[in-house]
Amino acid sequence: RIVLYTSSDCWRGAGISYLEIAAALDSSGFAPQIVATNPAVADEFRSAGLRPTLLSSGRGESARHRAYLRAQEADLLIVDRAHDLRVATLSTLGTDVPVIFRYNHFRVRPPTDALIRVAYRTTLREQIFLSSLARKDVLSQTPFMRRVAATTIHEGVDSAAFRPNRRSAAEFRGWAGVGGAPFLLAVGALSSEKRYEVLFEALRLLRHRAPRLIIFGEGPQERELRVKAAQLRIDVTFLGRVPRLQLIGAYSACSAFVHPGCVETFGLAVLEAMACARPVIASAGGALPEVIGRDGTCGTLVAPNSPWDLAGTITRIISQPDIATRQGVRARERAARHFSVAS
Repeated sequence: RIVLYTSSDCWRGAGISYLEIAAALDSSGFAPQIVATNPAVADEFRSAGLRPTLLSSGRGESARHRAYLRAQEADLLIVDRAHDLRVATLSTLGTDVPVIFRYNHFRVRPPTDALIRVAYRTTLREQIFLSSLARKDVLSQTPFMRRVAATTIHEGVDSAAFRPNRRSAAEFRGWAGVGGAPFLLAVGALSSEKRYEVLFEALRLLRHRAPRLIIFGEGPQERELRVKAAQLRIDVTFLGRVPRLQLIGAYSACSAFVHPGCVETFGLAVLEAMACARPVIASAGGALPEVIGRDGTCGTLVAPNSPWDLAGTITRIISQPDIATRQGVRARERAARHFSVAS
C-alpha cells in the first residue's frame, strides 16, 4: 500500500508523473493510492481513471494525513515537494512508514529548514532526482542531504501517444483559429519560475516579426501575465488546461516550442514537444540541457534570462523551416531512445 501525496494546486508536472508512477506500481502488484489537497487536481486524477482521496490543506494538514496513513495501513509514502516532505515528516514521525522524496524543488537553493533536516535524520529513506545534474548540484551544496541514499530517475514520455499527428495538428489549428500562420507554443504553470516575462520581452524585441504565442497552463501569475502581454502589445493567447489530444495537436502544429524557465528539475513539456518532433528552444539552465542535449542537434539552448538571445533564436528557427524540421526529427529520436516510459 503505497501513498503518493501532493499539495500541488496546478495540474501537469507532478500530476502526470504520479499517473505514470501509479500505473507502473499497479502493474507490478502494488496498491497505489493518491492523496491530493486541491479539488481540481483531484478531479484530474479522477478523470484519468484513478480514485484519489481529497484532504484539506492548511492548519492540521499533517494530523489529517497521519490519520489517513493509519487508516489505510500505508507501507510507504512518496512526496515530491518540499512542503509535502514537511507534512510527511510530521505525519510519519514515530511510525514505521518510510518516505521517498522525489526532489522537485524549483528554487536555486535546496530547502534547509529545521523540519527538512529532521526528515533527513528520521523518516526519509531515499531521495530521487529527476536529472543527474540536479543530483550533483544539490548534494554538493547541502552536505546533510548526503546521509540519505540518492538515485536519478528521469521523467518519461509515452512516445506512442506523443508523436507527430497531422490530423490533430489540423484540428488544433482550426479550433485555435491560427490557420496556416506560424506560432510558438509554451506549456507550463503560470508561475514565476517559468519566466514567461523573458519570453514576452523577446517577442516585444521582434516587433512586427514576432509570431503568435499560445500558452497552455494555469497558475497564480495568470492575471499579471495577461496584463503584461497587453501592455507590450504582443499577440498572446492563454488557453488554460486542455485535454491531452488537443495538447498533442498543438505540439504537432506549432512552429517551435519555447521554454524560458531556467530552474527546471526536468522539463516534461519540453520532452513531450520533442516526442512530437518539434524544434525546441529552451533555457540552458536547470536540467534542460540534460533533456535536450548540448550539441544543438535536438533543440536550441539559449542563455538563461536573456530576451535578446531568445529573440534571435526564435527568428532563426521560424525563418529556417528546414533546420527546424531536422531538429524536430532528431528530437523525437532522442526522446524515444532515452526517455520513453516503455523502456
